[in-house]
Amino acid sequence: MLEETHINNLLGTIMKRFHLPWYWATACIASILLLLFLMVTYFDSALSDFLEWEFWQKATLSLIQFSYILILYPFFWRLRESAIQVFRPLVNLDDEAFDRLAAKVSIPNRRWEWVAVLLGVTVTLIVGQPWNLAWKSGEVWTSVYTVIYSPIYSGLLYWLIYDTLASTIQHARLSRQQLKLDILETNLLTPVARWSLGISLAFVGGISLSLINRTWEDLISWSAIYTYSMLICVTVLIFFLSMWPAHKAIAIIKNRELALAQKHLIEASHELKERAEKGSLERAEGLFSTISMWETYQRLVKGVPTWPFNATIIRWLATSFLIPASVYFIKILAGLGFLL
Repeated sequence: MLEETHINNLLGTIMKRFHLPWYWATACIASILLLLFLMVTYFDSALSDFLEWEFWQKATLSLIQFSYILILYPFFWRLRESAIQVFRPLVNLDDEAFDRLAAKVSIPNRRWEWVAVLLGVTVTLIVGQPWNLAWKSGEVWTSVYTVIYSPIYSGLLYWLIYDTLASTIQHARLSRQQLKLDILETNLLTPVARWSLGISLAFVGGISLSLINRTWEDLISWSAIYTYSMLICVTVLIFFLSMWPAHKAIAIIKNRELALAQKHLIEASHELKERAEKGSLERAEGLFSTISMWETYQRLVKGVPTWPFNATIIRWLATSFLIPASVYFIKILAGLGFLL
């Protein structure tokens, strides 16, 4: 079991500063966010709404968003490391050389991590302009909290997107190695598909959380329909993009094995034709057996899928999209008065 202390990217470095286990540090961050929100609400004299649903909806929004990413990320990291380790017996490298290569794949570019964070902060400040929405509420301290929190969360979100894309690109370095993979045992690369599924499930969960705080009027607007349709398409793209290097590696091996089978079939067929012309087919039993064997092998290789996922993983992916879709339609139906 890989430990969270092995996470050596920007997020892992920050979490280590708490000198606590990962999930204890996550609990501390969530508690701080909740306490800060209660404090600013108290300063704005808005605690009278303490028993109202809208109050706790606002109070827990930032807590849930941050906690969601922090809770899932160690699981996300372990899936990625498992997808890396699956290549250990498949590459022509000794353990020491593979460890060096795996370390290069796992270590992110810290400069680009900060660029992603700053990009998220900048986009939120320039495009989102959280102070406009915040000051309209008339709650000064809550507005300050929102203006500070929104860029930080956006920076975390952009960092997560960069981390996902960077790990996908770095993972391709392993797939480009000369793999010792039996074409009939491509299920060995299934951990790569599980990692891809984990990425997709994480993004689907994030989409579902973003729906909770939207009104039904917002959700039926063309901008919302476009945005969420695009997010779903991007999630599916990420699923297949993260598996593309493994798919390409399997496809190369499959084509190589098909070419080998075709070569032997042609050679055996030419020899059979020559014997037929010489009238010596009575001693060609072994040749018939060879042709049958290579035809069987060719059919088996043709039937091997070049994508390293199975039906269960595809069902999980398809089912996961029902969650945001259900939340979306339930909120609309409730807003239209069909649900009491």
